[in-house]
Amino acid sequence: MLRIYTQPTYSAEKDYAFFVLLGELLGISYEVVPDPAAEHYRIVLPNGAALIVEDHFFGKLAGGEYLGKENIPDRALALPHPFEADEMVTGIYGRPHWSAADRTMTCGTDLFASAFFMLSRWEEYVLPDRDEHGRFPADCSLALRSGFLDRPVVNEYAALLYQMLQRLGWNQPLKNVGFRMHLSHDVDHPLLWWSTAARLKTLAGSITRFNPGEFRFWLTRHLWYKKDPYDVFDEWMDLSEKNGHISHFNFLGARPADSNCWYPLDHPFVQNLVKKIAERGHIVGFHPSYESFGRPDLLEQERRSLQQVSPVEVRTGRQHYLRFAAPFTWQDWEDAGMDWDSTLGYAEAEGFRCGICCEFPVFNIMTRKMLHLREKPLLAMDVSLAHYRRYTPEMAFTKLMQLRKHVEKHGGEFVLLWHNSSWNTYFWAPWQEVYRSFISS
Repeated sequence: MLRIYTQPTYSAEKDYAFFVLLGELLGISYEVVPDPAAEHYRIVLPNGAALIVEDHFFGKLAGGEYLGKENIPDRALALPHPFEADEMVTGIYGRPHWSAADRTMTCGTDLFASAFFMLSRWEEYVLPDRDEHGRFPADCSLALRSGFLDRPVVNEYAALLYQMLQRLGWNQPLKNVGFRMHLSHDVDHPLLWWSTAARLKTLAGSITRFNPGEFRFWLTRHLWYKKDPYDVFDEWMDLSEKNGHISHFNFLGARPADSNCWYPLDHPFVQNLVKKIAERGHIVGFHPSYESFGRPDLLEQERRSLQQVSPVEVRTGRQHYLRFAAPFTWQDWEDAGMDWDSTLGYAEAEGFRCGICCEFPVFNIMTRKMLHLREKPLLAMDVSLAHYRRYTPEMAFTKLMQLRKHVEKHGGEFVLLWHNSSWNTYFWAPWQEVYRSFISS
């Protein structure tokens, strides 16, 4: 067992960082020893060797409040990796220093405060920037501004800690659960056509847009394609089962008809679909509505309505429009008794919003407590790739594979969001191969 000597201040925040980096990601047992005289984190191995991780954040606050934008650096720091040639360690706090002498290693990058910064999302609480949907924009994040949004830096911190401990004589095997693919589908529109009139409206729309290719596309489907274009659920479950995956389908709850992306939850098609998904062993998840953001009472009401039509317990899901406010949305999900959320990805950019490619327990910076709720961070979304980033299908596939290499390296979980409405339309048909190839590669 390791012993970590540290100042007794900000113990909740430090304990959380220790737990995720050492406990969750590395599977290492440790004991925290409060030491008022400790200037830095001193990790002592059973053989007496020591790893010093310099404390450049919590130990420098002198009892002050850390939730201030003055505590967010303008740029991240880069430390040449001690053990991997041509690689860099990107830190939030500290200095680009590493040294080893007399059975002691010293890391100048404050790995624990840097991990806490990324995981807790206190950056988003402090900064006032929001888009038209009340979301924190990717381009305001330190990760995007400093060019490391496409790297799981928290996993990299854990890997560096393990490498340093190994060289000091730690011989416990590394925890490794292996790469996983997590396929999720937010069902904003179960069907495109709820009536014959809706079919004709789609065809008429292609005419008014003066797009001959789109007109031919929809005309073919109106005449010969009997199944609704958005009804791809059986096809996707077949694909998932063929490739050894489980699909997660997140449904909106019952709401007024003038709500964003409304559909009748009591419609026979929707109710039969929910039951079919459960019967085939896939997951029925919850998709709190646009209107329920910041409304825990409404969130719970919608969750209960979905639970009434689901034959299995609904305890997971994602916020509609990725609307999220740290730490309040997490607390709302915790209070609703949910197991995990998967909202934490940016709508306008793929990458590692939380700096991690594994699910992790979340921390409420207001109550200063780790919650039971866990986060499965979203890494990429169809709409982000095609509309926000304006990638071609080929460019998107290349980007997905680049991100996947990082996830595979750290034995993480690639959480992909693909809407059922992003499949059988004129625009999305060429993107089908991106999804098929990625989940089968």
